[in-house]
Amino acid sequence: MQQEPDPSPTPEDEVIRKTEINRLRRAIEAMPEPFREAIVLRELEDLSYAEIGEVTGVPIGTVMSRLSRGRSILAQELLPSAKSSDEASRSAS
Repeated sequence: MQQEPDPSPTPEDEVIRKTEINRLRRAIEAMPEPFREAIVLRELEDLSYAEIGEVTGVPIGTVMSRLSRGRSILAQELLPSAKSSDEASRSAS
């Protein structure tokens, strides 16, 4: 009888997961306040755009803009391809 592999994470998987969580936490903490607030309310608190607008006192269009810019900031910080393409475009200027 063949034994099924253990589906639980390995110690290495746990270290990688914790490292990624810490990277994300630091990236969010480093964001300017309006973008951080919008990201946290939408992605972590799961509020709708309208609810975020009510909480922050800004129009939905501003909420959408802040979320877009906040996600862009996170992508530049966390995704290697976004970082290297941004650096390449700066050095080409």
